[in-house]
Amino acid sequence: MAHLDVVIAAALGGAIGARAEHVALHWAYFSAHIGEAWSLSSGGLNWHGALLGAVFGALSMARWRRLDAVQVRDSLALCLPIAAAAIWQACAAATCGYGIEVRTLADYPAWLALESPDIYGVVAPRLNLPVIGIALAALSGALGLLLAWRKVLSGARLWLLIALYALSMAAVSGFRAEYVPYWFGLRADQVLDLIIALWAAALCFRALSSRPQERKR
Repeated sequence: MAHLDVVIAAALGGAIGARAEHVALHWAYFSAHIGEAWSLSSGGLNWHGALLGAVFGALSMARWRRLDAVQVRDSLALCLPIAAAAIWQACAAATCGYGIEVRTLADYPAWLALESPDIYGVVAPRLNLPVIGIALAALSGALGLLLAWRKVLSGARLWLLIALYALSMAAVSGFRAEYVPYWFGLRADQVLDLIIALWAAALCFRALSSRPQERKR
């Protein structure tokens, strides 16, 4: 039952965080349509907020239920790639996360570009970013399974996978076509990708550096 509580807390935290980030990034619109801010049915979720909300919710619940934090983090490491792939699959179905327009489909392999609509319904040849996102999630999943099988980096796996996945998303975000504000000459989502990567890398280093101390005790 305690583990189910962790899953529920992660789901609630992820939904709240994902919507909160989307509203913050598009505040120019939502400030004039405040009633739509928490209307999940109208669409608009962002993965950085979903990740932070889910991790915070899961780890907070795990601490409250007095579960082993290392085991919970290692379990979340296996869940992360599945969630990432599901999000990209949902983006493909809901016309979000679409790529920039290309001159012609003939210039690209069939899997890399396709005729697809933007948020306004305008159909054009575009980079097929969801398939790239799903492939990167699958690579993260393969790495997570390898680490679990080899029984290495316990307690740090989640942070390592988040850091690597966020870096890959920073590269992918450079080819996204949806509108977001620009910060420091980059898309806001790219800046957030890099911040998440640095945050996760710092936590990974902290988890690894604390392990010798734990052994001494």
